[in-house]
Amino acid sequence: MMKKVIFFIIFVFLSASYFVMAETLQLSLNEAIGLGLKNSTTLKIKMLATYSARAGVQSAKSAYYPSVEIGATYRHLFKEQKILGSYVAGSDPVSISTDVGQTIYTFGKLKNAARLAEENLTLTEMDFEEEKRKLIIEIKRVFYWYILAEEVLAVQEETLKYKEEALDVAQKRYKAGLAPEYEVLSAESDVENFRPELISAANQVEFALLAVKDLLGVVDEGDFDVELIGSLEPEYFIFTKGKLFEEALKNKYEVKQYKKSISLMEINEAITKGGKKPVIAGFANYTLQSGFDSETGDARYWGKDSWEGNLMCGVRIQMPLSALFPWSKENADVKKDALDLEQLKLGLSSIESGIRLNIENILLQLEEEKAKISSGEKGVELALKLYASASERYVNGLISSMELKDTQITLNAAQLGSLTSIYNYKSALFDLMDAVGVDHF
Repeated sequence: MMKKVIFFIIFVFLSASYFVMAETLQLSLNEAIGLGLKNSTTLKIKMLATYSARAGVQSAKSAYYPSVEIGATYRHLFKEQKILGSYVAGSDPVSISTDVGQTIYTFGKLKNAARLAEENLTLTEMDFEEEKRKLIIEIKRVFYWYILAEEVLAVQEETLKYKEEALDVAQKRYKAGLAPEYEVLSAESDVENFRPELISAANQVEFALLAVKDLLGVVDEGDFDVELIGSLEPEYFIFTKGKLFEEALKNKYEVKQYKKSISLMEINEAITKGGKKPVIAGFANYTLQSGFDSETGDARYWGKDSWEGNLMCGVRIQMPLSALFPWSKENADVKKDALDLEQLKLGLSSIESGIRLNIENILLQLEEEKAKISSGEKGVELALKLYASASERYVNGLISSMELKDTQITLNAAQLGSLTSIYNYKSALFDLMDAVGVDHF
């Protein structure tokens, strides 16, 4: 019986441990990116737009193929007409017809319409990829913001621990008659005054986590929690301004979008010019007409002379004559398209200049943050040594609590400053990715 009880307790414990573990969703950076891409409503909308654009391409290309229509007509004549004692039509005539149409030549109209649809598809695919890239960058930002908040919280917890240790030393020295009560009150006040900093740091972690969940599309119903696994470490790269600028011209969404707009405008200009030219199309019609008895007017659907077929073929040429006049709308549209196209071409150089300036500015920022990281690491190292020495001297009664507090403040500021420099460096890297139009280096 005792063995069964022990086994049951172990089973319950393991089951509880399993459910506790199941309540925490641990995510690395790559896993967080994968989850965010999967749950993004915006990406799903962009994907539907690409499907629609593909259907648009098929619709535009369908004009290359013949159109076929079939129809049937039934009529009932309440009063039939006679000529010279004979009926001219049946009382209930039925006709079945088939129409076939085929565009023969449009002077580039169909070709340009298909190109326009294909360019629109390319634009929607670019839009989807850009949204995906931007989402990846944003997930990286909030991911490391959360890691920064956790690191800051750890520093604040460590600083509070130092202050509590100093309070403990002050209390012991006071009880031993080696320090005045003022030292105890000062250390106790220092501890209580620092607790709000710890609360604020903990709140920042929660706020950052909420931002991560929102970006990843995680709906937290209280059944599980999210934990991000990572570290705030700088990644150093060697960049060349010329290569970065070349990559930006090749990858940057704004540049590609602008070039695509120029291409679309060129196609639209060709379509507008094509509107002044004729369209040549062929057509054919075959109609079956039910017969009738000319003496009685009764419809005849079966038997001899019951149906009569008629085939008709032809070629149609349509020419917008009004487009030949200089004041026509077609001529005005051609001029407008040409001016709009020239305006777009001039605007592209302005965008390229802005991209170059932005890249150079971010590279300077990266160098600045890299120098701060190096200086911050040395500052933390020195501040730790200074605090260790001051703590030992305080225990031995060689310095006051105020002097020890100064070293604590120095160490805390150095640690927070070092963490901030690392995050700012990574943030600048993300800015550079945006400037170049990529999501990683």
